[in-house]
Order: sequence, then structure tokens, then C-alpha cells
Amino acid sequence: MAKTFSSQIEYFLRDIRCKVMFNKLLQYCRGNVLDVGGWDFFATAKRRGIQYSHWTTLEYDQSHVLELEDEHFTFMHGDGCNMSFPNDNFDTIVNIQVLEHVYEPIKMVEECARVLKPGGYGIFVIPQTAVIHAEPYHYYNFTIYWVRMTMARAGLEIVEELPMGGVWSSTASHMFFLIHYSFVRRLKSPTGSPRNAMFYLLYPLMLIYALVNIPICMFFSLGDLTEEPNNNLIVVRKPVADLS
Repeated sequence: MAKTFSSQIEYFLRDIRCKVMFNKLLQYCRGNVLDVGGWDFFATAKRRGIQYSHWTTLEYDQSHVLELEDEHFTFMHGDGCNMSFPNDNFDTIVNIQVLEHVYEPIKMVEECARVLKPGGYGIFVIPQTAVIHAEPYHYYNFTIYWVRMTMARAGLEIVEELPMGGVWSSTASHMFFLIHYSFVRRLKSPTGSPRNAMFYLLYPLMLIYALVNIPICMFFSLGDLTEEPNNNLIVVRKPVADLS
């Protein structure tokens, strides 16, 4: 299934803004890797030189398929909240901007912890201030406090906790998507609510305001306030049992 123009923009922006994510994947990704909900992310990971011995992509959406002739890659459909894999099966878990699209995200984190080997690492990118996207399957944004509590409850140790962006870059992102969504959906919002009459009157001013302020916000983002990032990048480790 081909990506829509909207999703192409979202993935393009994700990749150009996520240098730190690829750096951490290069640092921690090894061995038998499970990518939960990654669809075609493997192609990007391979192009970026991410290390693995075997890469498995588990995708819930039956319409999302990635067919590659690669003996070190497996694509399969399944539920990331109820995986069929045995315990302690993977060296690395990758979960990139997936939890917001899952109705039971805590269950998904717990499943990731279950199938991760002791000593293995998980790399999560979790949105905190993301705009509505991939509707109607966008259920949540998460604060860092939710992340810390959920990882601890799943028995995972946070190794690194990196805010991706902040107040100003998030504001710029929201204004960019204001332009995008209002242009492709001039009659209705992503939630289906109709635009009121004032929207059409003020729309030209909205566009001018956004176009002027996006570069200003990006300049201010050089000294961003990281308590309001667009995403948090979280590296976790599953502890090795102490047998002494």
C-alpha cells in the first residue's frame, strides 16, 4: 500500500528531525531485532547502516506490507499488545512513534519487555506534543512522567532519556501542520468537525502568521525549553537477573 501525501510528509519530517534517534540506533541496535509497528522502517534503518543479525518487523495493519528478498529480514502481521514470540527472544526492541496509535499502550510496553532478552535494549520514540495524525488511530500523547512510570512497571531500566525538540520546535511543528491540514481539509478538521465561517475569513491571515513565525520559532529552538518536546527518545535495558 502506497503512503498518502500526508504520511509522506510526516515520515520525511520524522527522518530529518531524528538525527539523535539514528545515532542511538547505531549505538544500541544489535543482534536479533524486533521492530514493533515499523512497517517499512527497516529500509531506512538498513540504508543508515543500523546493525542487526536478523530484523523482524511486526505490523498490525494488514494493508501495510513490505516485501523484500532479504534472508535477514522477516515481515509479519500481528498484535504488538499480544505477541506470539516466546519470552526473552530478542536482543533489541525498536518502537518508533507507535504507542500513540495503540489503545492499550501500557500492554504494548509490557509485551516488549517480555520478549526482550535480559541485558537487551529497547529504543522508543514516544510523542508528547504531537498533532493529530494517522487518524482515527491517534489516541494519546504522553508526558515523560507517564514514560518513567510505565517503563518501571514493565521492569525496564531507563538508560537514556532524550527530549527531541522543545516548546519552540513543537510550536513550529504545529504551525506547519496547521498549514498542511487546513489546506488538504479546508471543509473539515481531522476530527470531522466542520470549519466555521470565521475560518474562511481569517485563513489568509493564519497562513501569513504561520509562514512568518515558523522560521522565528526554529531560531528560538536553538535554545529550546525541553520540557515540552515533540517526542521523547527513551533507551531502556532489561535487567539481568541476579543469581547470587
